[in-house]
Amino acid sequence: MEFLETDHARLPVAKQLLHQLIQNNSTLPVVVLANKQDLEGAYCITDIHDALALSDIGDERKMFLIGTHVAEDGSEISSSMKDAKELIAQLVLETQ
Repeated sequence: MEFLETDHARLPVAKQLLHQLIQNNSTLPVVVLANKQDLEGAYCITDIHDALALSDIGDERKMFLIGTHVAEDGSEISSSMKDAKELIAQLVLETQ
């Protein structure tokens, strides 16, 4: 599928921007949602982890990489999306 190839090509830019964003705050939590995991040709979680060089981010920071997907018609919200929502709400509360 063409759009997945395009998304794959943009990972180096996403990596660069992510690392720039977090470089000045070693305690800022990082949550990466790897959406469209239900589609054929989607990068697996380990490939995304490697492509974004998440192991270089540091050990002191909370970091989460969550595989997600949403039904095409939007009729149901997957458990992974619900988990991601709860995690982000919890992290927001912790940083206030």
